Amino acid sequence: MAIARIQALRVVAASPEDVFGFLSDFGNHWELTGRWVEAVALEDSHGSVRIHGPLGLRRTARTTVVDATPNQVIHGTAELSGGTLARIAWDLDPDPAGTVVRLAAEIERTAAADRMLLALGGRAWMTRRFDAILERLDAQFER
Repeated sequence: MAIARIQALRVVAASPEDVFGFLSDFGNHWELTGRWVEAVALEDSHGSVRIHGPLGLRRTARTTVVDATPNQVIHGTAELSGGTLARIAWDLDPDPAGTVVRLAAEIERTAAADRMLLALGGRAWMTRRFDAILERLDAQFER
């Protein structure tokens, strides 16, 4: 059972095939994160990223793509230094205006410090980051 759930939803002006094609290239994810996430090392389906938070907070996470169903979903994990584990999902649903994209994180295990950060505004901060990521994803297809 998830300790916390963070999610954002947006209609992206592109087909599920185009959105999936963009997201299935792991390197493209870092074009979406803005200044808050820095890719440290990237492979085909996993990597290491540094998350920059407010007040100079920094965390390193190992990310892995676990499975994917073309044009529908990409599942992955993010494990932070200290033991916090989140399951990440990109869900894609067809929509007359393009694709409904839901980006969600289910935090399954947290270190004490991360529980405190979530309670003190981290959850709202992450929700805003997810909204911004989906906004950047939509902008990829406006070009």
